[in-house]
Amino acid sequence: MLNTIKSFANRVPFLPSTYRHIIDAYSAYFSKRKSNEAIFEDIFRRNSWQGARSVSGIGSDLDQTRMILEELPVLFKQLGVSTMLDIPCGDFYWMSTLRMDDIEYTGADIVKKLVQANRKYKRDNISFMHADLITDNLPEVDLVLSRDCMVHFSFADINRALKNICRSRSKYLLTTTFPDREHNIDIATGEWRVLNLEIAPFSLPSPLRVIVEGCTEGNGIFKDKCLALWRINDVEQCLSGARPQ
Repeated sequence: MLNTIKSFANRVPFLPSTYRHIIDAYSAYFSKRKSNEAIFEDIFRRNSWQGARSVSGIGSDLDQTRMILEELPVLFKQLGVSTMLDIPCGDFYWMSTLRMDDIEYTGADIVKKLVQANRKYKRDNISFMHADLITDNLPEVDLVLSRDCMVHFSFADINRALKNICRSRSKYLLTTTFPDREHNIDIATGEWRVLNLEIAPFSLPSPLRVIVEGCTEGNGIFKDKCLALWRINDVEQCLSGARPQ
């Protein structure tokens, strides 16, 4: 799988140095089988995503999340969201600036040290838990937010994660997708690539709503980066082979 992503990098000579660094840094230790928890703990320990302000990477800086912070309160109101699961929550850097007085927020992450550090943000309506998006039981909520996560998963793990989200019986999923992309490539979990959830092998239906992030990373080559909203019932029907109504 490393050969696949290296091939992608070679086809994009102006790929930002951050992403080239990630690809090179992972080559040595992704060749050995590790648990997903160990993979992401290692990434956290090494600060492999090179975030200056957030260990979750430059995509979690406030300038890259400005549009999301503007749009989320509108979305909460329109959908009547009162409970939310943010997985992975990372270091809660940008989300900590969002007013959530009327939201019961649960942040979850596979990296235990991040969860422990985040507990300084705990409030009556804000809590954190250690959880694996793929294997652990998830709480039933109005909205599952999973940003910048499945871009790091293999096809098999994306499928498992989506099925696990469906098992939670939650209402809506808001997750990262790149809708202008025409092909998806498989990777080893822990690597990175752009991902379009509306095309094979996932072929989710058209989302109910899209938040265009206005991503400026890579001199605009990721300008189609979005958070897309789906009814989880529709995702479940799609995964089962049925056509969403």
